[in-house]
Amino acid sequence: MKCKNWMLLSFLVALALTLIASAGWAKQEGQEQGKKAKVELPAAVVKAIKDNVPGAEIATAEVEKEAGINLYDIEFKADKGEIEVAEDGTVMDVATIVAMKDIPQAAAEAIQKAVPGATIKRLEKSEVRAEIKKEGEKGTIVRFDSPKYLYEAELEKGEQKGEIQVAADGKVVEGPKWNKAEAEEKEEMGEKEEAEEKEEAEEARPAAVDLKVLPPAVLNAFKTAYPKAVIKGASQETEKGVTYYEVESVDGKMNRDLLYTAEGKAVEIEETVPPESLPAAVHQALAKEFPGFKVLKAEKMTKGDQQLFELQIQVKDKKLGVTIDPNGKIIE
Repeated sequence: MKCKNWMLLSFLVALALTLIASAGWAKQEGQEQGKKAKVELPAAVVKAIKDNVPGAEIATAEVEKEAGINLYDIEFKADKGEIEVAEDGTVMDVATIVAMKDIPQAAAEAIQKAVPGATIKRLEKSEVRAEIKKEGEKGTIVRFDSPKYLYEAELEKGEQKGEIQVAADGKVVEGPKWNKAEAEEKEEMGEKEEAEEKEEAEEARPAAVDLKVLPPAVLNAFKTAYPKAVIKGASQETEKGVTYYEVESVDGKMNRDLLYTAEGKAVEIEETVPPESLPAAVHQALAKEFPGFKVLKAEKMTKGDQQLFELQIQVKDKKLGVTIDPNGKIIE
């Protein structure tokens, strides 16, 4: 009898340790995946990803709240598709890349009929497994007895790009929706750039900045290094008992912030740089990690001998922040 009791006790202890280890693993995995995705993923979400898309590597991740429920939209690298998972681990939707021959004939015919003359650049099959039923401001997840299938095509026609979504029976669910023509986008972009240049010119005008806060050595060092720059701001800060002096400036179209010691030594420089001036290794690393990326803004940070680039990039309709070194190593 004692032997049986000991065996039962040993089993329960082993089971408890296994559960604790599993919980710890899930939390650690969520943090590791979160670092890659720039969003910390709950353990239930990580498990859902592993169960449904094993071996896939996350490219981007976003979280949004709908009717009080957090939804995690995960996009994978190497055309592995996407998945949307609720915070409790419920899989809402799984999207995979497919070919026209792989979708129902009714869906294929509906797409071709709705967008004659358009080129299909990408075709996705969405397996919708659940939806959120809204009741006022709160929502409840409703799981379907069997999945619903939708097919979404990314289109190109001349300078226009668009998309359409159809059901398996050929019913058009959404679209076709077309983006603005490239010429129109360029015109709007030119107007925006012109407005930004005007704003930068306004900012570059000398303002009433109290330069008395800067020691002569700091002011001389700045004017010697950047004779055409205009100081926009000056301040003093103390870190670990050491006093530093920050100079905010504009040099043409470039914003530049510097941190000096009292002796006039620049210990940290942060400045905007043109995206096209980024090292080739940076462009190659971004192309590998974020296919189809576009750099919206680039800043170079220099601290001692170390250099890093802080970038704002766009991948499709998503904007991401990326920190990367000149050799193409992504820091975060």
